[in-house]
Amino acid sequence: MTATSGKTAIVAGASIGGLSAAAALAGRFGDVLVLDRDTLPEGATWRMGAGQGAHLHQLLKAGEQALEKLLPGITQDFYDAGAVDLRVGRDVKVFDFGGWMDECDAGFSVTSLSRPAYEAVLRKRVGALPGVTIRQESDVARLIVENGVCTGVELSNGTKLAADLVVDASGMNGPMMAKLAEDGHAAFETEHVKINVAYTTARFRKPERYRGEQMGYFFLPAPPGKAFGFIVPIENDEWIISLGTRGADVPPRDVEALRQHAMKLPDQTVYDRIKDAELLSEVKTFRKPTATRRKIWEAAKWPDNLLPFGDALSSVNPTYGQGMTVAALEAEALAGMLDARAESGAGMSGLGKEYLTAAAEISGRAWNLSVNSDYVYPETEGERPANYAMNRAMAATLRKLADEHIDFRIARYRMVHLVDSATALRDGPLAVRFFTALQGSMA
Repeated sequence: MTATSGKTAIVAGASIGGLSAAAALAGRFGDVLVLDRDTLPEGATWRMGAGQGAHLHQLLKAGEQALEKLLPGITQDFYDAGAVDLRVGRDVKVFDFGGWMDECDAGFSVTSLSRPAYEAVLRKRVGALPGVTIRQESDVARLIVENGVCTGVELSNGTKLAADLVVDASGMNGPMMAKLAEDGHAAFETEHVKINVAYTTARFRKPERYRGEQMGYFFLPAPPGKAFGFIVPIENDEWIISLGTRGADVPPRDVEALRQHAMKLPDQTVYDRIKDAELLSEVKTFRKPTATRRKIWEAAKWPDNLLPFGDALSSVNPTYGQGMTVAALEAEALAGMLDARAESGAGMSGLGKEYLTAAAEISGRAWNLSVNSDYVYPETEGERPANYAMNRAMAATLRKLADEHIDFRIARYRMVHLVDSATALRDGPLAVRFFTALQGSMA
């Protein structure tokens, strides 16, 4: 790993995405400056700038693998911070489209932590990397672009900071992208899908009878059902629960009403666990009206040396738990590009285009999985792709085969965790059986 001599990189946002990007840049740039508008907490504490931070988060297996490559030993750091080890297919039971999925061992485990704990561990590791500085209370107001090249950022206090590379990890609602377009420095299309998802989250201490139980339960509705729910063990022998819906019937923030709302799920598992559990947190609600992606990889105009990361590029239905993983995979891809360029002496010319091509593929996999799932619900508004009917038939076929055959169940888990792409069904050892079943379902 060779540093880009004398080069400075700035990352806007000390979120999971920003920290992942900084891990990719560390050692590959002389100085990496991470800027965040918040006062950053010392430990695993919710902060205002990470509005979703109080809610349930998942680090999918592909995201864990990517972070482990960038920061060797980070998975053990998560366990040292209290993460629960969940064996996929065995320790997380899924009520999917009307029934429980049969148990299996998918062949891999994942960590389960609160979002603030994930962020605290990452912030500590990344902040200790050579050349990395994390600066709090530094609000990036706009990107500085000169002659089609992003040359730095301007803070809300007027301070200007120069950089050879800028990463925007400020999220989908950050102001910089809009200002970039308003100032005539960028021109790109934005795709919107109206999903109208809302959920309410709380953390509970496990009652004595459930201490030591390390099981998660997911409830995913079949249309026209709308109510969904999750209960997952996290650090300190706690549970985090999220109950949600599509449309206007938002689960209540009153804890007793929330407990009663859990009875709307098709099984009483969640209600039985929280009916007399001690509430440990505020009860918070989050609304996600729209899934959005900026098609910057197709942009008619875009500044060189500016890389959008994570939700700044694509923000999908958060109940699928893909956000942290997409950012980690983008960071892993960027690190590989920088290493290859250092070895070949190619420098930074064309880096933006190369990164955006990779980011389009990474975020596109998550987008297709999530949006095609959202489109199953008739309330979802958006332009369904031309191949939507085929996508839906393929998803239904995979669901049926996964119910009946353990190898397809494992394949489905690997796709959900972004370890494998959908091409694994088309080109892999399951292809003949899959397409035979697909043809039969369409006959």
